[in-house]
Amino acid sequence: MAQRILFPASTHIEWPQGAKQNPWAQGFLWARNHTDVQAKFALDPNYSNLRGEDANGFRAIAQRSKLSDAGKDSGEVSMFPNLADEWWKEVRAQENWQSFTQIDFDRLKKDYGVSWVILQNRTDLNLSCPYRNQAIMVCRID
Repeated sequence: MAQRILFPASTHIEWPQGAKQNPWAQGFLWARNHTDVQAKFALDPNYSNLRGEDANGFRAIAQRSKLSDAGKDSGEVSMFPNLADEWWKEVRAQENWQSFTQIDFDRLKKDYGVSWVILQNRTDLNLSCPYRNQAIMVCRID
């Protein structure tokens, strides 16, 4: 019962060959299977707290690098304080994520080498987004 309350958008028994039911996890798998191993991603820095994401770890599922997030990555910073400055710069670079425009994405590419972003579905951007489902879209920063 507790799992169903805490993670309502996910299956609670996952078989090795079974398809992921959570749309965020599906997008993360798409990123793993369709992007270069060296690709660097950016997501909402608070993505793990968003409704329906259900704490699916991007790095673990996609096996790709991403900019630091405000939640999980703060734990690493508490154990390795020498990471704090870079972590804070990356989190600050993603402030106001929901309002990002092409200029902001271009800045992430220039400053941090971000080549892909995962966004909650938006229609106001002119990005190349080869993957989309009911929750997210995976877009390339050209």
